[in-house]
Amino acid sequence: YVSEKLDGMRAYWDGGWTRGQLTSQIPFANTLKDYRRIKPVHSTGLWSRYGKPIAAPDFWLAGFPNFPLDGELYLGCGNFQKVMSTVKKFEPVGSEWAKIEYRIFDLPSDHCFLRDGKINNPQWTVTFEKLRDIGPKRQYGPMTFHKVTRMLELEKICLSPPAFWQTQTRLPLHTEEALCKLNEMLVNITEIGGEGLMLRKPESVWSPIRTWDLLKVKSWLDSEALVTGFTWGKGKLEGLMGAMSVSWRNKTFELSGFTDKERFLVHSQDGSKAYGTPGTKVPTGVVSPHFPRLLPVTFRYRELTRDGIPKEARYWRKR
Repeated sequence: YVSEKLDGMRAYWDGGWTRGQLTSQIPFANTLKDYRRIKPVHSTGLWSRYGKPIAAPDFWLAGFPNFPLDGELYLGCGNFQKVMSTVKKFEPVGSEWAKIEYRIFDLPSDHCFLRDGKINNPQWTVTFEKLRDIGPKRQYGPMTFHKVTRMLELEKICLSPPAFWQTQTRLPLHTEEALCKLNEMLVNITEIGGEGLMLRKPESVWSPIRTWDLLKVKSWLDSEALVTGFTWGKGKLEGLMGAMSVSWRNKTFELSGFTDKERFLVHSQDGSKAYGTPGTKVPTGVVSPHFPRLLPVTFRYRELTRDGIPKEARYWRKR
């Protein structure tokens, strides 16, 4: 199956079983920064992929089902920043939320989402006792993506606005025909400002981890920028370059996408291995053997933000 890759914010509806509960009482909630909040934080049943509750208004959630949904909060092509501005408010603004759609692309199983009591994420890590009984029994258990799609097409599963099933197209069985169809759809989507496409294996079942059953297909743009500096890496990249700062069209931003060898930094005077404080700027006395400052490099990116900064910019090659 293939569908448009939406330029929105990923969101998970847990079926409403945590709605109204304090996040401190929910074992998989990300509560790391809740101490900064003046009021106690309650769940709405709608979660970000980083385990933070999304403060959606009651009227917007009123028609949601008692089983989990996985999808994207979406406001149309090119409106990602508007979505984020609306969603990140602690006190929801009804007039803003009324414009947002929840585009559904799967029906997860509770037991898949919480199956091992462990969540490892770049933002936070949680380990909890496996939940045996998480609210009322669901109407639907784990299903293949093909079965989910068919049940929605036949209206055996009903969704109410603002939740809508994201349209899925079945690709031809023959490889050449499928590739032609895929390229045609990608051109059409990118011409109207879309982000790209998503490919989904029909017999796959929803999983909380990255999998080859779900793939992105995107077009990339490329351009050249000048190396201006570096930032020290964190974690496994400590002691190496974490990111490269570049100048492009009077804008400054960072590139990622380097090998460990390319991340090596040395002292300019004697060529010895250099070290620094993780996350800080690399001083001018420390240099890269591979990327001297003011070297032109080619990078790839998907599109520009409203401020003219390349999105998802990654180093590609030297000029």
